[in-house]
Parts: sequence; C-alpha cells; structure tokens
Amino acid sequence: NAPYIWVEVPSGMTSWEFFHALLEKAALVCTPGVGFGKSGEGYVRLTAFGSPADTEEAIQRMKSMSF
Repeated sequence: NAPYIWVEVPSGMTSWEFFHALLEKAALVCTPGVGFGKSGEGYVRLTAFGSPADTEEAIQRMKSMSF
C-alpha cells in the first residue's frame, strides 16, 4: 500500500531522460524507475503523499509537455 504513482515514460526515452525533462520543462521531481532495477526502466515514480490538488497539478504539468 505504498502511496506512489508509476508513470510510463514516452517511447524512446529512458527513465533518466524523462526525469531530466520533467525537472527542466515542468519543474517536477520524480524518481527514475531504473533505480529500482532493470524492470523499472521505462517508468518514473511520483509520490502520492502530497495533497490531491498537488497531484492534479503535477499531472496537468506532465500533460502540457510535448514529446
């Protein structure tokens, strides 16, 4: 029951590349999935410890990014 949200990275990107894109373009911090092992590559992990409003804001920022 860990409060985390796993997000698949865009096709052709590594989890580290997406981490950097989120940080630079959307001012969001996440955890690259590869840090959890080979199976985590292709995903990033976001926390869900924040408020629902903060989570929605993060999702909207990700949606506004173009790849």
